[in-house]
Amino acid sequence: MHDQLIDLLLTGTTDTLIMVGVSAIVAFLIGLPMAVVLVSTSEHGIYPSKPINQALGWVVNITRSVPFLILMVALIPITRWIVGTSYGVWAAVVPLTLAATPFSARIAEVSLREVDQGLIEAAQAIGCNRKQIIWLCYCLKL
Repeated sequence: MHDQLIDLLLTGTTDTLIMVGVSAIVAFLIGLPMAVVLVSTSEHGIYPSKPINQALGWVVNITRSVPFLILMVALIPITRWIVGTSYGVWAAVVPLTLAATPFSARIAEVSLREVDQGLIEAAQAIGCNRKQIIWLCYCLKL
């Protein structure tokens, strides 16, 4: 009986670590480019574009405000299509990733907004183009 409980605990811990780890990595990989787009298309960004910034900001805000249980149920068809099943460890990764991505994007956006404008102006002064500025000032900051 004791060995069964330990096996059950180890299985549950492993499953939890897989679900959280994979969804965190994927959310970061999707959220970071979203944050770069949000910062660079803002009013004082490198590529100012109000429509793009507002649309992406709206998507991030709406996704953040949907309760996880509702999101998980709404994503069952997509989860089945991606993973092949609607329950289990890997099926939980899809809604967890979608729920974590906007939070990751907002955290990265706050961090990227702290890049000193003087650094961006210095990069422009030495002849960096916008893509180089985004890579050097934003992507390498994190």
